[in-house]
Amino acid sequence: MMSSQASTDPRWGPSREPRDVESPEYERHLSTEEHSPPETGWRQRLENLWVTRQMAEGTDNKTFEIQLSLKELIIYVIFLIVFNIVALGMMSITYYYYTKVLMGLFVESSFKVSLSCVVTGWKDIKTMADFWNYVESPLIDGLFWDVWYNDQAITSKEDRNILYENRMLGIPRMRQVKVRNNSCTVHDEFRRTFSTCYDYFSSASEDTEPFGLGTGTAWTYSSPEKLDTSSYWGWLGTYGGGGFYEDFSIHSKETLEKIKALKENLWITRGTRAVFIDFTLYNANINLFCIIKLTVEFPPTGGATPSWDFLTLRLLSYQSKYDYFIFACEILFIFFIVFFTLEEVREIIHFKFRYIRSFWNVLDIIIITLSYACILFNIFQFVKLSDVLQGLLNQKTTFANFDHLGRLQVDYNNMEAVALFFAWVKIFKFISFNKTMSQLSNTLSRCAWDIAGFSIMFFIVFCAFAQLSYLLFGSQLERFSTFINAMFTLLRILLADFDYDAIERANRILGPLFFVTYIFFVFFVLLNMFLAIINDTYSEVKSEISSRKDFEVSDFLWRGVTNALHKFGYGHKLARSDGPRQDGKITFREIRDTLRKCNFSELEIEMFFAKYDIDPDQVVGEVETRKMLADIEGRKFDTESSIHPKSSPEVTQQEFTMLEGRVERMEESISTTIDKIETILAQLEKMAKGQYRDRP
Repeated sequence: MMSSQASTDPRWGPSREPRDVESPEYERHLSTEEHSPPETGWRQRLENLWVTRQMAEGTDNKTFEIQLSLKELIIYVIFLIVFNIVALGMMSITYYYYTKVLMGLFVESSFKVSLSCVVTGWKDIKTMADFWNYVESPLIDGLFWDVWYNDQAITSKEDRNILYENRMLGIPRMRQVKVRNNSCTVHDEFRRTFSTCYDYFSSASEDTEPFGLGTGTAWTYSSPEKLDTSSYWGWLGTYGGGGFYEDFSIHSKETLEKIKALKENLWITRGTRAVFIDFTLYNANINLFCIIKLTVEFPPTGGATPSWDFLTLRLLSYQSKYDYFIFACEILFIFFIVFFTLEEVREIIHFKFRYIRSFWNVLDIIIITLSYACILFNIFQFVKLSDVLQGLLNQKTTFANFDHLGRLQVDYNNMEAVALFFAWVKIFKFISFNKTMSQLSNTLSRCAWDIAGFSIMFFIVFCAFAQLSYLLFGSQLERFSTFINAMFTLLRILLADFDYDAIERANRILGPLFFVTYIFFVFFVLLNMFLAIINDTYSEVKSEISSRKDFEVSDFLWRGVTNALHKFGYGHKLARSDGPRQDGKITFREIRDTLRKCNFSELEIEMFFAKYDIDPDQVVGEVETRKMLADIEGRKFDTESSIHPKSSPEVTQQEFTMLEGRVERMEESISTTIDKIETILAQLEKMAKGQYRDRP
């Protein structure tokens, strides 16, 4: 996605197509572009005005391509640093500690349900009676702090805060959703026994009729539009935003009286499917809000299933100097995204429909789209939040609904997290500084189809075991209670996170058999096949990369460093083994690279070094080199000619390698020609024998 702005550059010349273009016109263009006169049209001026690395790929000028790569890398690293500051700057461990403290107060506070039974907290509620006992005791004690720890009454209003530090915004609200009678069908055999039937919650079965006392918001239905509440996804179902609600008071005694009135008049009935307790706290010391929702679901099976949500947010930003630093980074982030957008438009104009063929281009579109969504959310929060928040804070004696603000902030955080994740993934596009760093991306791209084919086979076997475990243990074990839970449980087994005793207790015969079979086929067979595919591909990639001599970014950087050191007079101290030597000597690394190019194995190379006693830390002189070559070619070594070689023009290592390649190609061509000649001679000989036989 990075680019560099360049004026008309003779190194770049006319616009070029990407590497995958193989048309004759393109080949002819590359071969004659250095000699063709430059175009002067507006399209050509646009092509030369903004050149990206992807547009420069496939050109003969590798130096210019690497310069673009370095510029793009530097720009992208700066962007990534800014993005990390924006995304992580507002997060801290304070969020966790604040949530933990409030969870300890409202979820883990123990209370008595009888003289001999003590429930350890909200999370252990099992019945309707447990729910009412919690609301009457721990909830009231947690919401209203009227005395100090020494039982002395609190006189200052500012000290009447939860845990002495957290101010409640507005008043709490308790809401329930119900289903109507006969929302399900009783079997014919039991219709005389059961005259009522209450199904799971759904919009079709929701009860909206008044009940109980018949007056007041607690006994009459209120629509989601009136309550301005969104739906809630619980453990047992999804519940609408409407229902029957009761707002608490700002005083503990009045709140307790309301709760007792609801309990005595049976506010919770057999049709009740979920009860929600909502309230919001604010801590001025750390400038954090906590939107709390305590939920208890009452399924048709009976009993109760409690859950809770503690959403800690920073809704008020830009208060301190650090916040304004984050704001400056956000402005810089917007400029980066606009810059990248223009760059992608430039590449779309250049590549047209071929633009979407590149994985990195698709990743760029995802990052830019998510970034724009985050920017819009942030602007909306900055412009609208102060007005909305001021209206909510003014409702001191009514319920302050922070539900929508909280959900918007959660959506913003999620999109920002995903965008940052993809931004880090894109680093792989710029890791080709050396051969080792590019091995991972090359390995994954090469074995992608093999892994895709293997994944189908793995998915079939895995789903078969998941269905088997769901049917065998679903009615007894929570981890296998649904098909999705069964799949995740099987994944956890592969990570050595399992409860074998529970599986054996669920089925003493099929449990152990299932466990052993699953471990054998999935862990010992399929996973090892998966690793074998990657390992085999990695070996091929590593072998190819080690035998290939490409001009990489690292070579470009090293050449720049070498030139700089030579200018300052320190070039003689470099012990760089790459490139030709002017003294006729050769290094250990050059010998190894040359033998690898000739398809020698590592064992043969080590045997070669051992035979000639070559020290890795020393260079081999010209005489020793000529002697080794003579020994390899099987001819007698001429000492005199080695000591006093004939003068010859200097040949660089690159020229020698190029000539060596040409000689090898000529040998292959000659060998092919000889084979063809032998074939023709054999055919002529057969024809001659046939004519000889036909003679009378």
